[in-house]
Amino acid sequence: EWGEVLVSMRAAPVNPGDLYDVQTGGGTHLGSSGEVLKTPFVGGNDGIGVVVKVGPGVKNLQENDWVLPFKSHLGTWRSLAVLKEKDTLKIPVELMPLEYAAMLRELCLAYRLLEDHGDLKPGDTVILNAANSSVGQVVIQLCHLLKLRSVAVVRDLDNMGRVAPWLKSLGASEVLADTGSLKKELEKNKYFAKPKLALDCVGGQSAVRLADTLDDSAPLVIYGCMSGRAPTWPWNQWVFKQMQVRGFNLRKWMKQNKKKIPKMMEAIAKLVNADKLRGTYTEYEL
Repeated sequence: EWGEVLVSMRAAPVNPGDLYDVQTGGGTHLGSSGEVLKTPFVGGNDGIGVVVKVGPGVKNLQENDWVLPFKSHLGTWRSLAVLKEKDTLKIPVELMPLEYAAMLRELCLAYRLLEDHGDLKPGDTVILNAANSSVGQVVIQLCHLLKLRSVAVVRDLDNMGRVAPWLKSLGASEVLADTGSLKKELEKNKYFAKPKLALDCVGGQSAVRLADTLDDSAPLVIYGCMSGRAPTWPWNQWVFKQMQVRGFNLRKWMKQNKKKIPKMMEAIAKLVNADKLRGTYTEYEL
């Protein structure tokens, strides 16, 4: 129809936001982007596709262009999708390997978390939970490239002997289990540089543990809540430590900063293509 294109989806990731949408099942539940989902719906919010047919009224897309979903809940877990031109984002063909282009939202999210928060300087420390996630891995590598130190916090699933060396090989300064007091654990390890920025995508007590380690007035940025539980902090952290808590949503940032997107993607692509930024993934055929 008018203003629409037929897109062949070449790769689509599965991330916690997608699983949340499937788990809640739509209906009256809010989806991962805060919208009410109606069943039935096709899952998948991200991915990389190639335009195979252009409808009337389409101005800026043509066959063989690479596109990303610019709007959430377009249903990328399928082979073919009819999308409105305004709901897609055109990127240069072969900007980066296909698998990384499919994970571009995770790459951009990590980039923005460090670029926009904390007023960081070389030598500063960043602490993050779910550090072995796709976003966490990229944050650790970017910290290493920016000469920042990172404290990687992960769930202890009896595999710390394997996970800790792997995250340190990516650039993590410390790797801690997400339990007990992280502050005391850092002191025990003689790591006395208080983090200038905390990045939380777990929520609940995990976020509380991160905040306890922070320097005075340092921000904690929430970009997800995989536990489904909201964190609650004691009053003294608000008053005496002057704790700052912020939320960040990449899709909203992209809508408000469209002119900055190409430069950001170009910067990320240079790092990926130079093998300075790596992601781990398991590939499944549709």
